Amino acid sequence: MPSERILICGAGVAGSVLAFWLAKYDFQVVVIERSKAAQKAGQGLEIEEPALTVVKSMGILDKLEEKKTGELGFELVDTQGRSYGVLEAGGVSVTGQLELMRGDLTEVLYQAADESANVSYRFETTLHSLRQTQDKAIVELENRNDRSITTEEFDMVVGADGARSRTRQLVMGSGDEIFKPVGAYVAYFSIPKESQDWPYSQACQFPGRRILWTRPVGKDSDTTSVYLIHLNNNVPELRQANAAGDRPKQKEEFAKLYSGLGWQTSRVMKQMMKAENFYSDELMQVKLPSWSQNRVVLVGDSAWAPTPFTGQGNQLAIIGGWVLAQELSRNRSTIAFEKYEKRLRMYVESSQDIPLGGYMPSLACPQTSWGIWVFRTAFRLIVWMVWVFSKTGLARLFPQKHDEAEFDLQIEEVETKKKR
Repeated sequence: MPSERILICGAGVAGSVLAFWLAKYDFQVVVIERSKAAQKAGQGLEIEEPALTVVKSMGILDKLEEKKTGELGFELVDTQGRSYGVLEAGGVSVTGQLELMRGDLTEVLYQAADESANVSYRFETTLHSLRQTQDKAIVELENRNDRSITTEEFDMVVGADGARSRTRQLVMGSGDEIFKPVGAYVAYFSIPKESQDWPYSQACQFPGRRILWTRPVGKDSDTTSVYLIHLNNNVPELRQANAAGDRPKQKEEFAKLYSGLGWQTSRVMKQMMKAENFYSDELMQVKLPSWSQNRVVLVGDSAWAPTPFTGQGNQLAIIGGWVLAQELSRNRSTIAFEKYEKRLRMYVESSQDIPLGGYMPSLACPQTSWGIWVFRTAFRLIVWMVWVFSKTGLARLFPQKHDEAEFDLQIEEVETKKKR
């Protein structure tokens, strides 16, 4: 019998991890991606356990180490650029030991999966339509260059195409009830690098719950990554611009929010208007009653989108791709979808919890100047305590954090041949 044929919609983190492992289990995999090639843009991220165990098993850890940004820590500054201290990488710092740009991670994952003869990537291709029969999923795929449409059959389809998933919309509808707003608007883009952008990431808070955060992309890179974070659950003009995908309007609204605030805002706003990789959205979590329907299953942000406030998006994408592939290797049918969800849902829902009972974003992004002063004072105290603990050895008196995974990956020998 020929191997089962699976379509994966989306060549991001979850999609390529899944493709890699399905190929190992002798599935025939087609991955479609709307962009021209593996995307190089994106935010900075850290890979921790248990996701780290998955990438080690893929044999790509050395390549990821080579792609590290080299960011040495996190620095909090005020509107005059005065430092309130630095938290070196690791420990309580927002800078991790394996800090990468998302685009570099997706590129390494894509290359690893694409090495297999069982995997075929098709860029600039989108899912036009999908219908299911008792034993097949029949899809129409559209080439974005010439708008040609081809019809193909697959045994199963996986939606790994993000929080605004086209796959999910075609199969489960597009109701707003699946989205849970977290009350924040964000923008990500790159600007030309200047000397002060290296080697620490730097953040400045402004009244009205606004943050400007710059992060180094790499020592030899000529760009710096910028994050704008605005906590507000009601910015109609920005919401409308996001809904319409109106990039000039999005930039205009962020310029209104940040212009003239001090620190690097003048430079950043000027370069934002020129940025070609600008991306903006309202942060929302995805909450679904089920991650699958018949022959279609969702993974990553398509299924659960935790938002950057949890710090778990890429971790869950890696773990989700691994678990789904593992269950499909054990049950080469849609039964695997039920087992995948049963095994992973509780862990995902726990990971969707925003730290400090959901108050972490509000505490880190105060409304008033007084609130900002309190946060900076507390931050300075934390930096001092970390320094004292590191210099005096007091840290040894406290329990150490172990790298043991909270989730059982059930790592086992990969079988490349199906059991007949």
